[in-house]
Order: sequence, then structure tokens, then C-alpha cells
Amino acid sequence: MGLAILLLGCPGGLALAAESGSLAAAPDPANDPFYGEAPIEDPYGFDEEADALFDDEFDLEAEAPPGFPDPFEKFNRGALKFNGFLDRFILDPVTIGYRMIFPEVVRRSINRVFDNVNSTQTLVNDIFQLEWKDAGITTARLLVNSTIGVGGIMDPAGRFGLEKHVSDFGQTLAIAGAPSGPYLVLPILGPSDVRDGLGLGVDAIFHPTFYLLGGTDVLFFSGSSGLTERARYYEEFKALQESSIDFYAALRSGFYQNRQAQIWARREDRRPQSGRVETARLDE
Repeated sequence: MGLAILLLGCPGGLALAAESGSLAAAPDPANDPFYGEAPIEDPYGFDEEADALFDDEFDLEAEAPPGFPDPFEKFNRGALKFNGFLDRFILDPVTIGYRMIFPEVVRRSINRVFDNVNSTQTLVNDIFQLEWKDAGITTARLLVNSTIGVGGIMDPAGRFGLEKHVSDFGQTLAIAGAPSGPYLVLPILGPSDVRDGLGLGVDAIFHPTFYLLGGTDVLFFSGSSGLTERARYYEEFKALQESSIDFYAALRSGFYQNRQAQIWARREDRRPQSGRVETARLDE
């Protein structure tokens, strides 16, 4: 409980934002002019159609995956209800208004600006992970997009073949061999685990927006509560909630699978053999 409160004021990494969150009532396609709109690109570069969180064939109602304990389930379910209350009466209306006021092309530009400014997080963690090639690519992207791309509004680095990726401190800890620890649903921030929860606080140090906005940047960019992240995946999470018998179990299983994909997407060669076997078994 104390950890969750402590992390409440810390902006989360990108990595989690796109994939975690807790949302309330199911969407009404007839009243949402943006329902079905193509989602904005994921900073991790994943294909959402192949994402376990949105895979109909994956058993989202299953118990917590092996090696991913959930001893705080009672607290987590309470936090999920609290987040749902905030979603329904505050965050969902703000998200819908944001999507109605700003067209998709503007929202894409806003996302790119935040991605560019906070890519310092990725650079630091690339260095921590001793991934020098990725660190060089991150540096080049930051320089190119900050200048030619007018502060990140555009992405000329991508057209130059500099592939975008995200590294975070939770990933750094995983590569170092730290276990995920218990599953956590953080108030406002949404699904996480102990390892990634600690990572959120460390990554905040490397976010320029944290110092510019006094930690309130989490309301605009980071975590499931981040406005730009919520707008990006609004329909997908609404559909997940509507189709789930137990939304809590679905969110937990989806978070685990998606987070594993994020951590090892560019680091598969450094993945422990036991983890590869476990993932292969879950994918069968």
C-alpha cells in the first residue's frame, strides 16, 4: 500500500502506458465518433493485432501465470475499482473530449513530442544495459528529431532508418536477473509489478518533463492515466473490459504477456532460457 502511494506521484515509463490501464463502462460506437479509429503508433513498435492483450485465442481468464504471483489480489481489485471510478467520472470524459478536439494528426504530433523529449530515459537505460548500438540510435534520433523534426513534432529519424524503441529501468532490472515480484494495480497508474513499480520511480529521474511539469507529466503522458496514452488505446481496453468475464484476471494475464514481449523484444538473445521455455509453453 505504501509503495503504491509513494509511486503515485512518479511518472511511468512508455513501455507500460500503452499496455496497461483500467477503464470503466463499455464504449458505445453510435455515440463515439472516433470508435474504430486506427490507433496511434506504439513507441515499442509492436503490432497490436499480435499483442497478447488483444488476442482472442489467449486465455485471459486464467489464473496468474507461473512465476507471476498475486498475493495482493484483494488490494489490487480494490485499486482497480478505484481506478474505474476515476475513469468513469473524470478520465474517460477528458479522454473523449481530447479526441474530439484534436484530430488524429495533431495527437500523433503530441505523442511524438513527448516520445522525443523523454527518449533520454531510453538512452540512459540502453547504456545501463550495455546496448551501445541502441544507445547510438537513440542519441541520433534525439538529435535529428529535436532539430530537423522541430522538437519531435515530425519523425525524420524514422525515415532515415533510425528505428524507434523504448528501454526502461524495469527492463534493465529484468535483464540483470531481478524477478518481477508480485502483481500490483497502482492507483491511477494501473497494472504493474514490484519490479516495474520501482522502475517507474527511477525512470522519472530521466524524464525532462518531470522537472518541467513538477511530476504532473504523468497526467499527460505516462502510465494508464496519461492522456495521450489513454487516447491511443481507448477502444481496445473498452473492448477488453466488455468481453471479459473477469476483467481483473484478463488485465493481469494480458499485462504479463505484453510486458514480457516489451522487455525481450530487442533483447531476446539475453533472455534466460527458462523464460523462453515458459513463454513457448504459454503460446502453445
